[in-house]
Amino acid sequence: MGSKAPSDAAVSGPIDGRAARWSGQRDKRRAEFVEAALRAIAEYGAETSTEQVADYVGVTRTKLYRFFDGAADLHHSIARRASDMLIAKQTPGWSMRARPMDMITATVSAHLRWRIENPSLYEYLSRHSLSDDANGVAAIHDVNRTVATNLSDVIAAVLRTFGLDERPAMPMSFGAVGFVESATTHWLNNPAAMPLPAFTAQLSEWMWSLWDSTLRSGGIHLDPHQPMALQRPEGSSHQ
Repeated sequence: MGSKAPSDAAVSGPIDGRAARWSGQRDKRRAEFVEAALRAIAEYGAETSTEQVADYVGVTRTKLYRFFDGAADLHHSIARRASDMLIAKQTPGWSMRARPMDMITATVSAHLRWRIENPSLYEYLSRHSLSDDANGVAAIHDVNRTVATNLSDVIAAVLRTFGLDERPAMPMSFGAVGFVESATTHWLNNPAAMPLPAFTAQLSEWMWSLWDSTLRSGGIHLDPHQPMALQRPEGSSHQ
């Protein structure tokens, strides 16, 4: 009798296993390279090159690109990590049990601190594109888009809680992030015009005005200094 041909499962199993291990190792190395890139940018500044990132971790640029599909992919990965960092600072205060003004102030303050603490990273992301086209969209826009999308989920949940149309959540969040970004950039270039605490308070008041006008258009009048959970409609089960 001839030998029995191996089944598809027998053939694909080891291959799939090796592929899965390589994928896991590749993802791990990508994450390590991104963290190293953040440290390199903090040390060398916004003009940090891919070669400097590679040198920082002791590999060649060619080896670095074994884990990234070109410079644009590296920039996108750095932008995604920056988004995670910023969102992690903002989200702890987002809760229906929080007072609206406290929640807004904490979010604005987190954004300001991130900009103040990461000037080189912000400039780096502003200078580098998400595509191989030098005139493409800057990587910082990916950070702002991710933050705004995450914020829109919070806004939509609040609008649903109060029985309002949640469609304004997305444009409202993108508008808010754009406003805070522009105002912060101007303030950073002119910090003497207003101390940080005063600027944070003013920016938070402006953001509350945006919230308040949206809620009032639906007939909802919130006290910004009382927990939202105590002001939601009866029968609502949202947290």
